[in-house]
Amino acid sequence: MSDLPDMFKKGDRVFARQLGKPDVRGKITWVGQSKYGAGMRYGVKGDDGITYWFDEEHVEPEAPAAGERKPGEMGKGSRVKVVKGPHEGVEGDIYLWVPTGRIGVRDDDENTYWVERNQIVLA
Repeated sequence: MSDLPDMFKKGDRVFARQLGKPDVRGKITWVGQSKYGAGMRYGVKGDDGITYWFDEEHVEPEAPAAGERKPGEMGKGSRVKVVKGPHEGVEGDIYLWVPTGRIGVRDDDENTYWVERNQIVLA
C-alpha cells in the first residue's frame, strides 16, 4: 500500500492526460492501489461515457476553462502574483495544477516556478 493518502475520491471531477492517449475530462468512479507500481489508480468515466484508467501522476483536478470561471476564481490560465516564499514577486500565468497542491506558474519569459496555493493571489 502507498503511504500517500488518496488524492481524489469517487465523484471528483478530474482532467487526465497520458502520452499517446486522449486527454480525458470526467468523474472518478473507482479508486484503488495500482497493481502496476507504487501509488493510486483511478477509473475515470469520461464525459464521452467511456471509462478510462489512469495512474495518479496522470490525473489532476479539473480546472474550469478561463471563460467558465467565476470572477475572482483561480484556475489554469489565471494571471497570478507570488506573494510568499522563495519566488515572491514573480508574476505569471498558472499553467499546471498538481494533485499534491503544487502549482506551476510560468512568467512572460517562459520561466517556470513551482509554488503552493497559499503563496499566490490573482494579479
